Amino acid sequence: MLSVRLPESDLRRFKSVAATRGVSLQEAVHEALEFWAAQIPNPGLEPLDRLQASLADVDVEQLMLDDRSAELAHDAALLENPRER
Repeated sequence: MLSVRLPESDLRRFKSVAATRGVSLQEAVHEALEFWAAQIPNPGLEPLDRLQASLADVDVEQLMLDDRSAELAHDAALLENPRER
């Protein structure tokens, strides 16, 4: 069930447009919402699914290994010269 408050003038206009198309106001609203929902890219994807999809062409494991290697190199440099902290 959906409840929407509209100004009386808009309600009359929408009912009239629906009637000229040969559908009820309920059917017109349903069609409008279906059309609107179809315009949203990947409406069924949850945020994590969208993140996974955006990383599909990225070698995440390699990025993590590179990042870890950089951290280890930085730590080794600090051990060699502790005054650079």
